[in-house]
Amino acid sequence: MDSITQIIDGGTPFSIFKTYIEAYTPYIDLVKFGWGSSMIDPEIVNKINLLKDKNIPFNPGGTLFEYFYSRNKLDEYNNFLEKNGFEWIELSRGTIWIEDDEYSNLLENYSSQYSVLSEIGYKSITKSDQMTSNDWVQSCQMSIDYGADLVVIEARESGTAGIVDKNGEIKDQTIKELILKVGLERILFEAPTKQLQTFLINNYGSSVNLGNISIQSVLPLVALRQNLRSDTLISHSV
Repeated sequence: MDSITQIIDGGTPFSIFKTYIEAYTPYIDLVKFGWGSSMIDPEIVNKINLLKDKNIPFNPGGTLFEYFYSRNKLDEYNNFLEKNGFEWIELSRGTIWIEDDEYSNLLENYSSQYSVLSEIGYKSITKSDQMTSNDWVQSCQMSIDYGADLVVIEARESGTAGIVDKNGEIKDQTIKELILKVGLERILFEAPTKQLQTFLINNYGSSVNLGNISIQSVLPLVALRQNLRSDTLISHSV
């Protein structure tokens, strides 16, 4: 089973973080330090050193990029990345507006130095619900064309935006279009809730790439992928 599981850490105390990482290293492919937490977490160096020791890639959240970009301080952002040894980064424009031409230039520039995740969709439910399936597809294709290794499909850490509409319904048609036209292997779906995880695994297979998984949910997700929970027990997806 080839799939990516990305864990989100938003400030877990290092002793707990270390316990989970060491226990479930084989099941963790990428760790995201959510939002701007990597700037203020007093134990970030310990976490990064542990992940390096375990050969687990890690990246800061896209919100941190937006924070520095919106303040015209990308030099400080670049220094922060270099100082902490980041090899993966996440670019996004889910909160602030960045024109396509500018965003494509940023993707092209950063992809020459880093492995890049490009987040698609808005933090705002209203804005995300205004996006057509074609809008989602075109944004993904542009990101890949300009160097993104993976496109991240927005659902937030709560699973209440992006590919989930204002009524809490999963946008199945949009997901189908994305998989058909972008490709399952290039997409990382944010899926912090069991509802989203179950839906994606049952409909698109256990190898679907899933992100924003809480550190406590690592093993429960593995069980879902391997049909060891009732939610996916009779799934015929592989």
